[in-house]
Amino acid sequence: MFGSSRKTPEEKAAAQRQRQVTAAAAAAGVTIMGGKVRMPNQQPIPIEGARITIEAGETARKRITATRVALIGIFAIWAKKDMSQLFITIEHDEGIVLVPVPARKEAAARVFATMVNGEATSVTRPEQD
Repeated sequence: MFGSSRKTPEEKAAAQRQRQVTAAAAAAGVTIMGGKVRMPNQQPIPIEGARITIEAGETARKRITATRVALIGIFAIWAKKDMSQLFITIEHDEGIVLVPVPARKEAAARVFATMVNGEATSVTRPEQD
């Protein structure tokens, strides 16, 4: 009627999936715009092809990761993490984004990670000594 720019069923499905991932990310406190994860003071990275891990604050505190060193440099050794938070790490070939999320958003973070990873994602908990 107004032109021949109709979307194929595959394009419609991809657009619907992108909307669902964006909504799940927003519920977990992660911003996705234009297919990229965008967080303050961090380089935007594509969400397609990314891998997401979730860690509880205590576990993350015990482990000084290459991610933290890459994000805040040598000062990662002295940086403290809030133990009432979860930390979502989004890794892609183009970079890494570290997102602190309140622990009360754990369920939303899991849904988001599962949608992106294509499999259920657990939260890494501290080891009991």
